[in-house]
Amino acid sequence: MNTIYLDNAATSFPKAKGVSDAMKRFLDESCSNVGRGSYLRAQEAGLSVIETRERICSLFGCEDPKLVIFTGGMTASLNTVIKGYVRPGDRVLISSFEHNSVIRPLFQIGAEVVCIPASHDGRSDLTKLPDDLSSFRLCIHTHASNVSGVIQPVEELAKRLKAAGVPFCIDAAQTAGHFPFSMLGIGADAVCMPAHKGLLAAQGLGVLCLTGSFADRLDPLISGGTGSVSDSYEIPRFYPDRLEAGTINLPGIFGLKAALENADFLSVRKHEIELCRFFQDGLSDIPLIRILGTKNVSEHVGVFSIDFLRQDNAEAAYRLENEFGILTRCGLHCAPFAHRALRTFPKGTVRFSFSPATTVEELAYTLDAIRRVI
Repeated sequence: MNTIYLDNAATSFPKAKGVSDAMKRFLDESCSNVGRGSYLRAQEAGLSVIETRERICSLFGCEDPKLVIFTGGMTASLNTVIKGYVRPGDRVLISSFEHNSVIRPLFQIGAEVVCIPASHDGRSDLTKLPDDLSSFRLCIHTHASNVSGVIQPVEELAKRLKAAGVPFCIDAAQTAGHFPFSMLGIGADAVCMPAHKGLLAAQGLGVLCLTGSFADRLDPLISGGTGSVSDSYEIPRFYPDRLEAGTINLPGIFGLKAALENADFLSVRKHEIELCRFFQDGLSDIPLIRILGTKNVSEHVGVFSIDFLRQDNAEAAYRLENEFGILTRCGLHCAPFAHRALRTFPKGTVRFSFSPATTVEELAYTLDAIRRVI
């Protein structure tokens, strides 16, 4: 049985053309560390890393390529911000849709967490923001929900936070690579992105983009060798070295560089909207299911969650895979706050998520399978 992969919100498949070749070529032909040798292969590897930072800076409207920090993944990027800045007892404002990568570090630290209430269509209701915004140490907000796929009003929120002097960190796990956005255009102080989702590269690599003013307020999460100022016991003050101790994921960075070479987020977004419209229209004709979030596809990424009303969602997901070869993700999606806000806790939902490789024909087959499963 052929399979249809609709779990791209967890990790994308297939990867961008050239990713695996670039990673293999690095391992087979170079495998040099950066900042640890002056020989040609090490210099060439270092240049490729710089070029990748520059490409990310250009694509996402960042302040400076040196403030594009490579981490061990999306969770590591968020932890770098949270544990580098938040202290026990600090008030932190978040959306009602945050992933455990945000929630768990905050609770581990002992921060006072305040959630922005959700509207009926699955967006943060900015009319219900706390009156005392200036009392918050930090705001962290997802750019789009990994449960419902609804794009959040981060631009308007950024304006209000800036007026109150509150730093703003965006979780772009479900938006980076899916449509163009500018970090500075939004007004964010930090943007966290995974390589392995919309950017179509490999797992084990994250990106953290910072403004200089906010970076200088972070305590490094990890310290150690950087290949620079090796005579000093102090952590370097300059970037990216200050926040990149140890050996970074060079095979992953080479793969990401290949993925970004021909990235066209406008075309990806156009295709995604077509898929969203087709899938939304098809779902609206199917009884005995509940679709989470807004029906406005312009405010949606290619992530849809369905609650099967007459059967267990896990059973529906099992049947979709075993009878039709459709691969989804069932459960709480590491986002219990979101499911509470969307009234699907603790049951969860069956999530369908698209990639640039997803076709209308695959979604037509999926809609037919859902009709047969209900």
